[in-house]
Amino acid sequence: MATSPTVHVVCSDQHRNGKTLLARVLVDFLVLDGRDPFCIDTDAPDGPLRSFFPGRTALADFAAIRGQMKLFDTILASPGRDYVIDLPARHTERFFQAARDLDFFAECKKTGYRVFVFFIVDNSFTSLKAAYALREEKGIDLFIPVRNMMVRSNWPENEGALTIPFLAAPIASAISNRRFSLREFVNGDPQGLAPDMVVLLQTFLYEVLNSLSGLEPMRAISGKGPPPQLDQG
Repeated sequence: MATSPTVHVVCSDQHRNGKTLLARVLVDFLVLDGRDPFCIDTDAPDGPLRSFFPGRTALADFAAIRGQMKLFDTILASPGRDYVIDLPARHTERFFQAARDLDFFAECKKTGYRVFVFFIVDNSFTSLKAAYALREEKGIDLFIPVRNMMVRSNWPENEGALTIPFLAAPIASAISNRRFSLREFVNGDPQGLAPDMVVLLQTFLYEVLNSLSGLEPMRAISGKGPPPQLDQG
């Protein structure tokens, strides 16, 4: 997806709307693309993203100053690779405020990174308002609004967005097992899924991975180019 090292921030202002699932698919997409992403999971102490990628994830408790410094220092001190940051809703505002205070995005540019922000827009006006505000954030190279069809979204149908298709509950439950690897599934290992579930998961991943692969030519929304035409509803 990206030819330059990129910091991918996956976030939302609302809880339980697919942030970690998107971060997980993104990590596997980058690995399948020949990248070597490192993850920073700020959802301490549980670390849901870390449970899927224990060997390539650091847990940073963003509620504490030490955890915030760990996140920023890890990225700036180890350039040359992609990073995926999984932000729970309770840390989203705090993260961007800290990034402003530390001029983090400008430092990313100096270090050779691009910054992509994936914001899952929930089914509320508050979430839509937060998305519109964040896409104006200085220093972001690509702002990607995300519609998750499993929780619905208030993002306008006539504005481009990355769409996470509906995924049936039994499949979502099966892949939530930390031993289930989406990457191995893409590589042909069904990992015990029934044939009908295999087809549905293949379709789901094809749509999401295809959308991710289409991000590279895009420019960021709001003053940096036209909105991404990933999906028009």
